[in-house]
Amino acid sequence: APAAAAPAADAGPPEGGPAATKVRVEDWPASDDFLLREAVEAGAALGAIARGILPFSQPRTREEITARWRALLYDASVALPAARRMAQYALDAKPRVAPLPTGEEFRAQFAAFAKRASSGAANAGGGEVDSSGKDLVVNEKKEQEDVSNDRGVGPTVPLPPFADAEAAVFHMPPLPSAAQMDRGASRRARLALAASLRKIRRLEASAQAATARAASARDAVGVLQGSNKTFYLKKRETALGRSTDDQKVDVDLSEEGNATKVSRQQAFVKLRWNGEFCLRNVGRRPVWINGVAVESGQRARLASHALIEVGGMRLLFFPNPAAVRAADPEPF
Repeated sequence: APAAAAPAADAGPPEGGPAATKVRVEDWPASDDFLLREAVEAGAALGAIARGILPFSQPRTREEITARWRALLYDASVALPAARRMAQYALDAKPRVAPLPTGEEFRAQFAAFAKRASSGAANAGGGEVDSSGKDLVVNEKKEQEDVSNDRGVGPTVPLPPFADAEAAVFHMPPLPSAAQMDRGASRRARLALAASLRKIRRLEASAQAATARAASARDAVGVLQGSNKTFYLKKRETALGRSTDDQKVDVDLSEEGNATKVSRQQAFVKLRWNGEFCLRNVGRRPVWINGVAVESGQRARLASHALIEVGGMRLLFFPNPAAVRAADPEPF
């Protein structure tokens, strides 16, 4: 394979030196590319690979290894075809790539080796331990079985092959480019949202004006709007509760729904001298105004659009400003 100057792979050839030879896909077989990629991803340095730790199809210099790895990373004419060749090679040849040992497995293997070394030294030349460490290579499979048995685990479940993950990445849809993105979509969405909010505000204002006109037609100073019934407050002080044969109230909540949890006189809504409305609870159970409980004997101010909850029913309060202004002020 032609050699390339690794340090100048990205920046071009140095001054006065020869131009770097272009790296081609067919310069290396797929098996060598596969071994190089797996070794680097496992943490091996290019210098260590150049010292011959990998069984390449032929000896490789450090410059060749560095140039090839740079091409696999940065050269578009090499990276994609080489990745496809490696994926096909992994499917056809099914090479076995041993996973890196974990810290626990390494400690267990080191302890087993030290144990055998000490036992061999005690035998005084029994021939069980070789200074070159060949017994560790010969009995590697037996040691792994012993370690697995000592740890009480079964055979290691193989990880999914890298080729499958790589093929899944290749089949993923790419992200849209800047030319494919609609830059005006977000602006149109903001404009549509602003138009919707303006429409909602106009509808709310129209509904409030329509409620005020209906209240003025009935000479009511306020309105309690329920889900099934609309109650018009025609007096300065209006009683809310549950009507019986013996006692009637101005606002009979049994017309709105199930009023079994409402007292016969539950509350009074009163228009004060300063034009404000207040609610006084005289029933046994609390009345909730905008999520705040008003206990029996307490009173609270009623603002426009206040939500009143009593006996499991919900009523929305609307004042009628025109009728409130026309009402005679109450003496102190």
